[in-house]
Amino acid sequence: MSLRLTVEVPEEAPLLLGDEVEHLGREILTAAVLRWFEEGRLSQGQAATLLGLKRGAFFDLLYEHHVSPVQMSLTDLEEDFRRG
Repeated sequence: MSLRLTVEVPEEAPLLLGDEVEHLGREILTAAVLRWFEEGRLSQGQAATLLGLKRGAFFDLLYEHHVSPVQMSLTDLEEDFRRG
């Protein structure tokens, strides 16, 4: 089951974003999911599921958008290394 949302964007949005109107909805969803992943609101698995991707394809998407697959603060990462 899915939820359908209506989002109003300026008419020039596809032109400004260099995208076609029929792809704009997917681009908006992808941008939102990547942002939520960066914020730590979604795990890798949750984000991949929302986009209908397998985890490997989600990693490819992260790479394409220059988003790190590791969403830890420097302090947490250092602590993780110290624990081994």
